[in-house]
Amino acid sequence: MKKTLLLQSALVAAAGFMLADASHAQVKASAPAITVGGYFTQFYKVQDRDKQAQVDQVSQSFASDAEIWFNMRSVLDNGLVISGRVELEASTYTDQIDERYLILSRSDIGTAEIGSTDRVSGKMLYFAPTALPGHSTTVHSEYTAAAVTPLMWYVNANHDAEGINLYTANDRYFGSKAGKGLQIGVSYVPDGCEDFSQASGAATASVTGGTGRSCGGGFGNSTGTLTGITGSNQISQQWTIGANYVETFGDVGVNLYGSYMTGHQEGIVGAGRDRSVNGWQAGAQLVFDVGGGSTITLGGGYTKEDVESATIKQRKGYSVGVRYLTDGAKTGSIGVGAEWYAREDKAPVTLAKTDYDIITAGLTYQLGPGVLTFIGAGRVDNDQPGAAVDTKQTFGVLGIGVTF
Repeated sequence: MKKTLLLQSALVAAAGFMLADASHAQVKASAPAITVGGYFTQFYKVQDRDKQAQVDQVSQSFASDAEIWFNMRSVLDNGLVISGRVELEASTYTDQIDERYLILSRSDIGTAEIGSTDRVSGKMLYFAPTALPGHSTTVHSEYTAAAVTPLMWYVNANHDAEGINLYTANDRYFGSKAGKGLQIGVSYVPDGCEDFSQASGAATASVTGGTGRSCGGGFGNSTGTLTGITGSNQISQQWTIGANYVETFGDVGVNLYGSYMTGHQEGIVGAGRDRSVNGWQAGAQLVFDVGGGSTITLGGGYTKEDVESATIKQRKGYSVGVRYLTDGAKTGSIGVGAEWYAREDKAPVTLAKTDYDIITAGLTYQLGPGVLTFIGAGRVDNDQPGAAVDTKQTFGVLGIGVTF
């Protein structure tokens, strides 16, 4: 899930379907085969940050973000494609294996993803186009230079938890041609489980978006104190439904997205009550073909969620952005863009508000196939109740990324 966006394409959400779409390219039966892929991003970051919140902040550093992907694919005689992916972190983490999931698909029926991976809300979304790789409301680097991550995923997304995603056929409904039109996705996560290294029911912080738990050794109980949410357990029995509509009208591409999430936050016996968590999102992108392979993308989105955590009761967020790209992902293509993100978090009980404003601008250059260089800057304003904990930061980033 922790993937830096390296592709020049403004259609960020399409990356989530790359493996599934590739499975439709061949229907001839084939034995299981393994391929290796991944990404490697190295960058240098600088900042000018106030000393109120943290007194020991350094002003510059190098960082990297990398994964190695092991992809499996086979095709049965009846045309069913069975594939899968294991994503290995290329540096030491407590969560060393990022995602691992199996894919069953047929182009005329649909796709099922089973295992540890992002939910449909993280794979089908269209928000503001990414101006600066790794510092986006859609995809972020593990080592973002921003003091506050501008990501617009659900807080209780249960990304990487064990679950199932179902998508309608890639031959979409109501489209002018293959790959256009409406697609619907549904996710279900039964218990917020990801980590098999510990006994079932043990606490783990490895599930991104919502506190998760280990599930090694069989079924575990649904009570007990877990880090991250006071007086409650993991997010379980969670459903997410998403939809996007992709179509081209003349020289304008239209990409629409919406999703709704609902789940069950389990309470601790004698210390809290079970609660329902839910949220919804909407977003859109317009891609204007301005000739010569160049495009201008305008986009934005909105998210609202009842988080019900120890520190956040409700979250609302907005994004808007623009990006100009000279020639897609071809060598020599140049991209320039800007993105703005605003967020409001309400605290439990007091309903005190914490406001975030993040502006980023970036310039990218396609050095070669799969090789993208970038430079950019951003501004973070974080206003919290009590001026002593406010954060004001200006940052800069210079980097290069390779996908393979």
